[in-house]
Amino acid sequence: MVDLESNAPPADSPLDRAAFVVSIDVEMAWGQIHRPERDYEFPDERRQMSRLLDVFDQHRIPATWAFVGHLLLDGCEHIDGTAHPELMRPDYEWFEGDWLAADPGKSAAEAPTWYAPDLLGEVVARPVGHEIGSHSFTHLIAGDPGCSEEAFRADLRRCRDESERHGVELRSFVFPRNQYGHEHVLAQEGFTTYRGRRPDSYAASSDVARRARGVAEMVAPTRRSAVVPVSEHGIWNLPATYLHDVGDPRRYPVKIAQAKRRLRQAVKHRGLFHLWFHPHNVQHEPERWFDGLEQLLARTATLRDEGALETLTMAQVAERLGPPAESATSAATEA
Repeated sequence: MVDLESNAPPADSPLDRAAFVVSIDVEMAWGQIHRPERDYEFPDERRQMSRLLDVFDQHRIPATWAFVGHLLLDGCEHIDGTAHPELMRPDYEWFEGDWLAADPGKSAAEAPTWYAPDLLGEVVARPVGHEIGSHSFTHLIAGDPGCSEEAFRADLRRCRDESERHGVELRSFVFPRNQYGHEHVLAQEGFTTYRGRRPDSYAASSDVARRARGVAEMVAPTRRSAVVPVSEHGIWNLPATYLHDVGDPRRYPVKIAQAKRRLRQAVKHRGLFHLWFHPHNVQHEPERWFDGLEQLLARTATLRDEGALETLTMAQVAERLGPPAESATSAATEA
């Protein structure tokens, strides 16, 4: 059993109890659209998603599945040789040509890695109450200077139109490539939360001191480095805690042990443990990857059943927290 008596929250924590959150970037072929030298190379992704859903069912843990909005289409057609001419394009210096040139303009049956409404149906049919979030409509890189506020807003509205066609209300956003920008637009367009970066508690320290403290925090996470939701730009930032990926197989057991320490830290300080990944992260070493995930989910389920934490979607965390306070950053951005 976890001793909850001394678990005073950090001074800046708005949480009454620790929260365990999972966000999953569902992008399929759209994740490669900005890397034209690479082809989609994860043919087993659908089967692995079904297996993931089974694991979440087993532990009764919901997740936020952030879909690229174009995947919700049953198919589309090019008009005068152009995909979605109604959509405003970004203008990235590093990307030549039309951002949507790779869109095949076919049916879901013909191009199942570009259109995948069946995956949406499978997620919402599960009993644990998963959330459907947004990962933009075409894997737009919002944090790049080439993505204007107008292009980002148009992309969000296209996502909302398509999700509403499926009876889904979007509340949570995951930025493609974790490149953040135009966060205030999310709030204006009805989103309540996004997965963001963790504020640097050692910003004033030297590089050497920060590295040393970073190593120490991996071994024994402290209250100072606890991850907590942040109110900014009129929306809740739920910072990422842990990317679940095998990486170096020799270090994988250490990585899982570190994640468990972060989980204990969240419980002790009533913080946030925000796990994230792409379904294709499974592909490298599936059995090892799933073993690590099972360890984390099993421990989380035990802590939940003991009353030490809640297992929530991103939108549920935002609902618990209520409307975010207006920040100076938000006011300055919108002025």
